[in-house]
Amino acid sequence: MKRAKDLLVEAVETLLAARDNTAQLDAEVLMMYLQGYGRAQLYARLDEPINDETAASFRELVARRAQGEPVAYITSHREFMALDFYVDRRVLIPRPETELLLEYTVNKLRDKGWTEEEFPLVDVGTGSGVIAVYLALRFPRAKVYATDISTEALEVAKLNARRFEVEERINFLQGNLLEPLPEPVKILVSNPPYTILAQVEPNVARYEPNIALDGGPKGLAIYRELLRQAQTRLVRPGLIALEIGSEQANDVANLGRFFFPGCQIDVFKDYAGLDRVVILDIGEEPHNLP
Repeated sequence: MKRAKDLLVEAVETLLAARDNTAQLDAEVLMMYLQGYGRAQLYARLDEPINDETAASFRELVARRAQGEPVAYITSHREFMALDFYVDRRVLIPRPETELLLEYTVNKLRDKGWTEEEFPLVDVGTGSGVIAVYLALRFPRAKVYATDISTEALEVAKLNARRFEVEERINFLQGNLLEPLPEPVKILVSNPPYTILAQVEPNVARYEPNIALDGGPKGLAIYRELLRQAQTRLVRPGLIALEIGSEQANDVANLGRFFFPGCQIDVFKDYAGLDRVVILDIGEEPHNLP
């Protein structure tokens, strides 16, 4: 029988050969998942022997990763905002950039003094439900809606809502963007599809749902339709917070000005200094709709 440390060395070599840039981390995560360990336990047991059956299972997981399958799909787990969410191939894997979307949104709501209010909000294109669940936990007085065109994605989102005991607080609605909403909302938060599918990294396009990635020929199609719908489905004053691609700030801001003339627009950067979030602060009075 091999020791855990020997299997990890073997796994790292396999993953490096497959050009996995996070080979060491991925090997450790897969071992922890298989053994039910935390990181401290893993390091404490590196010299312990691993039985042949477990070793074979570990190698199978490593082989899946070497083929490009994301670790989050292999383990069915993804940490987001310090919470452990369930994910599978029915939904896009939550990214750190979306954590920034929520951080900037919460800060904006705090600055406006809205955090303790009872208000309707919507997570558009909820996917795994991470945004809706976090906002339901963060704002216990809010009335939360979560929409998605994919019934399969909504199944995962509902599972996560049950996991964090907020299933009674979130209204999950199947349909196109804001169309299924039964009432206007004050806060709209969305990480919509914004990539140009032909430019997506091959393994991402291979494993993750393309419907959650495809933003049209220029990556702007969903923003345009979402903002058009928001004209009649947003309570004023209201707020629209959008995650964007790193080169889309000007285009999304211009769409915001077109559909909501006079709104205040803020663009926020990610940790790499790239544009990542656009927030539209919509004033009291509606304007003539384009």
